[in-house]
Amino acid sequence: MTRITPIKEKNKLVGFKLDGHASFRNCGYDIVCAAISCLSINMINSLQEIAHKEVDVYQGNGFVEYRLHDKPSIQSNILLESARLGYMSIAEEYPNNIEYKRK
Repeated sequence: MTRITPIKEKNKLVGFKLDGHASFRNCGYDIVCAAISCLSINMINSLQEIAHKEVDVYQGNGFVEYRLHDKPSIQSNILLESARLGYMSIAEEYPNNIEYKRK
């Protein structure tokens, strides 16, 4: 199961931590893993390219954490809230594979 945890600072969403494997299907065929991976990569790229924010990214086997390097902007808030909705939608559709932890 992948656990997705929002990261907040001063009550503002600044990133996400994703830990674990979705285990929906075998490696290479896991559409749930592909969905959250795509959303995560797109979010990091969007924060950098659209919001012009530096993003700190930490990753390992079955783990990725990304967060804004400095304070959020209006653009980064909108993007991060969009990611939150995406992660929550995937978690609702695949509750045996994804857990969205509300803080």
